[in-house]
Amino acid sequence: MSSSTVIAIFIAVVLQLFSSQLLPHGPAVDIPPNHGPHLGPDPDPSDTSLQLASGKLAVIRERVDEGMEALIVHPETVIFGDDGTMYVLTEGAKLVMLSDFRQDVKSPSTLTAKAAEVAHLGVGRPLAGKFDSNGCLYYADAILGLARICLPDSMTGNTSTTMKPNVELLASRVQLDDGTWSPISYADDVDIGPKTGHVYFSDASNVRSDRDLSTGIWDIVYASKVEGMRGSMTGRLLRYKPETGKVDVLATGAAFGNGVAVDKDETYVLYTATFDRAVMKYHLTGEKAGQVERILDQFPGILDGADCSHERGTCFVAIPTSIPLLPKIIYSLPSFIGKRLRSLLMLLPRTWTPKPERYGAFAEIHPGDEQSAPSIKRIVQDPDGIDMDMITGVTEYKGKLYLASLSHNVIGVYDLD
Repeated sequence: MSSSTVIAIFIAVVLQLFSSQLLPHGPAVDIPPNHGPHLGPDPDPSDTSLQLASGKLAVIRERVDEGMEALIVHPETVIFGDDGTMYVLTEGAKLVMLSDFRQDVKSPSTLTAKAAEVAHLGVGRPLAGKFDSNGCLYYADAILGLARICLPDSMTGNTSTTMKPNVELLASRVQLDDGTWSPISYADDVDIGPKTGHVYFSDASNVRSDRDLSTGIWDIVYASKVEGMRGSMTGRLLRYKPETGKVDVLATGAAFGNGVAVDKDETYVLYTATFDRAVMKYHLTGEKAGQVERILDQFPGILDGADCSHERGTCFVAIPTSIPLLPKIIYSLPSFIGKRLRSLLMLLPRTWTPKPERYGAFAEIHPGDEQSAPSIKRIVQDPDGIDMDMITGVTEYKGKLYLASLSHNVIGVYDLD
């Protein structure tokens, strides 16, 4: 018997005896063929199209008055109101408005902006959101679920009012076909159908985030790592109907269901499966209504947020990191060994788990139609993460793509033309 076999048997015995205590979310499971983050191409190190030197990228930094604390802290996604006002949702659960943009005299590629708190959203961790036609922001809170805040007209572009908008928790669970209730454990991204006003959102995983005891901050990244190492593919695409207040499940089985984007005619919803490096397409209408297709998966890293441009006819996905060497090796091993090693990784202290590679990119894709197949139109990247890395959110607005990050306090602006 080989030494590797002995080690695998020992690990299996230990996990079998103590799994419920050591692995509260369960041990790693078999990953089906053609799934997993090890599949797909590596980044092209010669492509530096997302660096400031390209002339296409600019960054927005907060202008902080002396003695004041910064408000823009780890925003995952940029959000625009109907009037063009820019907002972000922050690590401290604040809805923050950006205004008074100025060119930095020392850096032609840098803009500074004044930030103002519009509302504090409670105890959770809001990640992404979209405004409806009534000025209500629907947002995904990784801790609480799907929530909404409606801003008075006087607060849209004007924070002088003393009125305080109310936060509503719309959905923290969903009723399944058998009548049982399933918790929404990790609401992640949101988009709104332009025809029906229905709210489509992702429930990334059934692994709940907890607080990092050293900082007191919700550690949503660690929860995603647990799901990736476990390999259970518990992500879902959900839909909330404002007219009934009901939530239903559209699709299941995503390897960390993440970014959500609806096309201009609301015929389909795209969502990303992070740890499959894949874009999924759920058909809302037509002959394929109710079906899910895996349309694209040849990306140079895992996927995060998504957005569709109704003017350009293309969509965008964030690529926060390439695949570190250790996970790539472990996922490539035979399942009998690989899933035990992934279980061992889940036993490590969170500070010891594999770190993301310094890398930042987004992809522009065509989701396919009657005339053409789905395709990746271009990858725009910073292969060494010099100017932009860990991009988690992409928002297209008037020919520019706004890039946000869970790990940084600046916003990238890429000229798409």
